[in-house]
Amino acid sequence: MADDLQKSIIKQIEYYFGDINLPRDRFLQEQIKEDDGWVSLEVMLKFKRLASLSDDPKIIAEALEKSENKMVCLNDEKTKIRRNPEKPLPENNAEYIKQSQARSAYVKGFPTDETLDNIIKFMETLGPIDSVIRRTTKDHKFKGSCFVVFKDLDSAKKFVELESVKYKDFELNKKMQNDYHADKKKEIEERKRIQKEKKEAIVKESAEKIEFPSGAILYFSGIPEGKDFTREELKEKLKEVSKMEVIYIDFNKGDLEGYARFGKENNAVDFFETLSEGEFELGDIKLKTRVLEGDEEKEYLKKTSEAMAKMRQKQKFSNRKRKGNFGGGGRHGKAAKRK
Repeated sequence: MADDLQKSIIKQIEYYFGDINLPRDRFLQEQIKEDDGWVSLEVMLKFKRLASLSDDPKIIAEALEKSENKMVCLNDEKTKIRRNPEKPLPENNAEYIKQSQARSAYVKGFPTDETLDNIIKFMETLGPIDSVIRRTTKDHKFKGSCFVVFKDLDSAKKFVELESVKYKDFELNKKMQNDYHADKKKEIEERKRIQKEKKEAIVKESAEKIEFPSGAILYFSGIPEGKDFTREELKEKLKEVSKMEVIYIDFNKGDLEGYARFGKENNAVDFFETLSEGEFELGDIKLKTRVLEGDEEKEYLKKTSEAMAKMRQKQKFSNRKRKGNFGGGGRHGKAAKRK
């Protein structure tokens, strides 16, 4: 019969080699590849939580001999351990993780300085559990919340459905892990929606402040496929022929049509009147042109002002990012029994 210390050692070792931890523990994965699954007890003592229970390989071996689950085997010399070949890992680990999450509960409200051992002992009084996974900040500080994996779905549901659960004087918030993730997803989507609306409002307000001269947009078309004119070539040619300032060419290489925005009011109108039949010669190509007017001009300028406002906002954010004036962070849960 195992005593309390031996039970703690067994539980810790079986967690390391268990279905939840072993598939994602890179260090342990590397070790078991070196010797047909065997890992020396000396190596296992590199795990701080195990070493805090006992740093004597003989005591650890004696404890494992009393394990009822027999998830872990000892070699003949009692110096190495490995997962029992008769209890292989689930073939579909992704499916197993999905099933584990289904019987897991999210529990929040523990003091941030509370020890894992105390949390585990407390949770074991509320139902049969497989493991407790503490949630930590990016700098490994305990958030006060955990994912608790119960032995079965019914046990998890019974715990979550309890009217009130207090840890010391702290009321715990609890829900199924899948419900937590679903709620978190909705929260993130809502936050993104609000952020998007704020950005759109800022862009709209900024766009409304941008003013353009009227009669300054010239539409052109008729570029044959395969003619690789560049925006710069078109701009220089228009400036040369019109003798006017061309602010921007709305055109990408390979396009068959585009727009030229002149710098002053009625520049496009005045230039168009100089053209024969509205045609503009670009090398051996004659481009058809017309001046945007009325609603068509308003709609084009609206899109242009919005695009310019978005670009300015993006540039503003990039400048802040380069200066380091932005926040960031991550939520990375840490396997609670592994330190």
